[in-house]
Amino acid sequence: MSQSNTNVFEDLGFLPEEAENLRIRSDLMISLRKLIRSNQWNLATASERLRTPIDRVESLMDGDIDRFQVEQLITMLTHAGMKVQVEIVSAA
Repeated sequence: MSQSNTNVFEDLGFLPEEAENLRIRSDLMISLRKLIRSNQWNLATASERLRTPIDRVESLMDGDIDRFQVEQLITMLTHAGMKVQVEIVSAA
């Protein structure tokens, strides 16, 4: 049995820099999905609060990570009244 990395995307064979970008996007998407669910927003309300089209909210809820960039996800979180903090730590 092999040891797992802390980044599932590296475990799936992505290069480290791509895996880190995917991990960050995934974390941001999960935060948005939790926010939508905890507030019980329907698609229209989420679209309005996040200031993004309904089809983008659907993609978010479906986990379609390829449709989103880090900046877009941060912007949506900010529109929803959230504050995003970045923490940089040594990979070693």
